[in-house]
Amino acid sequence: MTDKRRSADYKQVSGYVPVELAREFKSICAREGVSQSDALEEMLLEWLAKRTACNSSHPEQPSPPITIAELVQANMIKLRHSGVKNLQALAKGEVLPTPGDFAIITSTLGIPEEEQKKIWQQTFLCLHNESDGVKDECECS
Repeated sequence: MTDKRRSADYKQVSGYVPVELAREFKSICAREGVSQSDALEEMLLEWLAKRTACNSSHPEQPSPPITIAELVQANMIKLRHSGVKNLQALAKGEVLPTPGDFAIITSTLGIPEEEQKKIWQQTFLCLHNESDGVKDECECS
């Protein structure tokens, strides 16, 4: 387990919220066995994704994840207890899941087979384009 307080890869973020909101947040985190840091990270990722999405043609509808990294980023909390290792590295696009881990991820999230194929293909298309030095819409995250 990473000691986030001492890690150079993590930075503390703070703010003030209404007392009842703070109590409910802490209660749900405790009930679900999720650290407050992990829950905040998931919320921040979702909040940022809404504001930095590549496809802004339909801002009222969130666009589905395009790559495996985006899929994992958007669903970190749901995937925490799935048994998939290296979720942080997967979310950053530093590593790719094994086919078995990809199956666990998509099964946990209930992603249909056709959508799974699109996500897998788009991930490898982006990797291929990055290795060729091609900059395109894949580089939105």
